[in-house]
Amino acid sequence: MANNIEKITSIEEQIAKLKEKQKMLEQQMHKNIGQEVLKAWKVESEQEAFEWIQKLAVQVNRKEDGNKTWDHHEQQP
Repeated sequence: MANNIEKITSIEEQIAKLKEKQKMLEQQMHKNIGQEVLKAWKVESEQEAFEWIQKLAVQVNRKEDGNKTWDHHEQQP
């Protein structure tokens, strides 16, 4: 019985460690994406980045709503 409790505790600890590792990897991914966007867009300030994100979000969300127009990046149906 005690051995089973130890196994369960060990598994729970492993799960907690993996969840923490996943969280750290997601944070690193977000940081890397942000850095790449700033570099590619040649954005010099946080405010400027937010403004571009808002402008582009309108276009992205329009596509999600089904009001998309075809461009050269999309395949024809």
